[in-house]
Amino acid sequence: MTKYIFLTAFLISTLSVYAQDNSKTEAEIRALEQTGAKAILKGDTNTLKQLWAPEFLVNTPRNEVTGTRDSILLIQKAGMIDYSIYEKVIERMQFHKNMVITMGHETLVSRNDTPAAKAGQVYKRRFTNIWMKKNGKWQQIARHASIICQ
Repeated sequence: MTKYIFLTAFLISTLSVYAQDNSKTEAEIRALEQTGAKAILKGDTNTLKQLWAPEFLVNTPRNEVTGTRDSILLIQKAGMIDYSIYEKVIERMQFHKNMVITMGHETLVSRNDTPAAKAGQVYKRRFTNIWMKKNGKWQQIARHASIICQ
């Protein structure tokens, strides 16, 4: 009987430490997601370069796959990622050793007409973002965003 009590106590303490670690990581990733959203709104490429890993892979809402952070920054420079409104809601997070996956929805209004959006029109998208801890720092390594049909 004593063996089961100790085993139960050990499992509860292990799970509570794991939950505490996740809550710290969750707060950090949520803050990074919002920092990224603000940087996109401001066109702050310096911040985006810190958040996005050089190998940042994106499946875009335009049904294209881009292979690097620099290719996304070129798309931004071309005016295709220039929003007057960009709001992100994380619905779920999944934690792994050095990786976090976030999923949710976002709302945006483009300033410019692009192949995927008309200026001034509200768009809603689903997203999946993948973050990896590299050299003690979280960076986004991949993203998928799809426009939700009206």
